[in-house]
Amino acid sequence: MPDPGPDGADYGINVRDKSTEAVQDELESLTGRRTIDAVLDCVGSEASISMGFDLLGPEGALAAVGLMSDRVEHRQFPFVGTELSYLGSFWGNHLDLVEVLSLAEAGLVTQNVTEVGLEDVNENLEALGRGDVVGRQVIVFD
Repeated sequence: MPDPGPDGADYGINVRDKSTEAVQDELESLTGRRTIDAVLDCVGSEASISMGFDLLGPEGALAAVGLMSDRVEHRQFPFVGTELSYLGSFWGNHLDLVEVLSLAEAGLVTQNVTEVGLEDVNENLEALGRGDVVGRQVIVFD
């Protein structure tokens, strides 16, 4: 196991097409644990939120920044029994979305997206923290 630094991720796991148990097996082989302390969910689907909660250990936190579905559902226990936290993000309402899509359709919205390899994620997070990033960074799994 690498020496964990003060910031950043030690490992990344692509969960696409994997069951929660398969992800837990991979976690255990990498870290010796089947649970994690925090999840940053950039998808926001019912499946990704549910898996995120199932992977959290006691007092874990899930932050959802993706907004793919319109509801979040999870079993009350162990959510309450293990003191999990759910943090959401809010950027606007339906009318705001319609207006933004209209602007994009008219070609008035530009974007600056930089693809970042998983091996470079920590240095790019540091650049983000310094305010050196313009636009969005997207982690690409090879």
